[in-house]
Amino acid sequence: MLFFLIFLIPSAAAQNIQTMLVGRFLDGFAGSAFLSVAAGTVSDVFAPHQIQEPMMLYTLAPFIGPVLGPAIGGFINDFANWRWSFYVLIIWTFVMLVCVIFVPETFHPTLLARKAAAIRKSTGNEEYHSPSEIALAGKTVSSTLLHSLSKPFELLILEPMCFFLCIYSALLLGILYLFFGAFPLVFRTNHDFTLWQNGLTFLGLVVGFVGAIFMNPIWHKNYLRLVANSNKGNSEKNQKPEPEFRLPPAILGGILVPVGLFWFGWTTYRSIHWIVPIIGSVMFGTG
Repeated sequence: MLFFLIFLIPSAAAQNIQTMLVGRFLDGFAGSAFLSVAAGTVSDVFAPHQIQEPMMLYTLAPFIGPVLGPAIGGFINDFANWRWSFYVLIIWTFVMLVCVIFVPETFHPTLLARKAAAIRKSTGNEEYHSPSEIALAGKTVSSTLLHSLSKPFELLILEPMCFFLCIYSALLLGILYLFFGAFPLVFRTNHDFTLWQNGLTFLGLVVGFVGAIFMNPIWHKNYLRLVANSNKGNSEKNQKPEPEFRLPPAILGGILVPVGLFWFGWTTYRSIHWIVPIIGSVMFGTG
């Protein structure tokens, strides 16, 4: 997050396109870390049977953030200098950086290692070690780093479910970012919207995202039903539920996404009221 903050500065002060491109690339490179580590924090804090609601809120962030950006940026760029788009980001990132500094550690192996170290210090007994300390004993930093870097690729290649979910997420995010180019063409060109009005059209996607979150109680009830059916006649109580039990929402989303895209694509003409394509974007957001 510190590098994310630093690389926002050259974008805000850029005097040419080269500086802007390099600054934006480095900023995106630093910012990509958030999507990688935040889900792990959610799984640290919540038990498996509690994780659906907070994970849905976490998943909402990378979708709703880019959509709120044009809505807020439309007002900034229409009523102030474009550099204020980056000034606002710098202020917000600094506040988040301060907050992150005070967030306590949540990773269980690290907490156990700290507890073992505290016991060794208080008792003088060097026999207390956490499982992670035992596993890392004798390993070099380079080998540990290589293992950490290779493990995600192993999961991606060897786990079909992980591979297809990543492809599905990448496709959805790619389509979401294509809307950033499509909305100005539709609403500014065909419907003569101003910059801030065009930014507000992105709120249709927000409505869809939030609507999907409010459907969570239905899916959670279905998840509990699938778990109960799976445990029937099973002697092993509280067994770990199958991850596929959480797929039904994605199945419905797989239908709503193309329907919403067709709806949006076929209603972008000037003769059609502007609210109609927005309804299509709402349907896509819900999916």
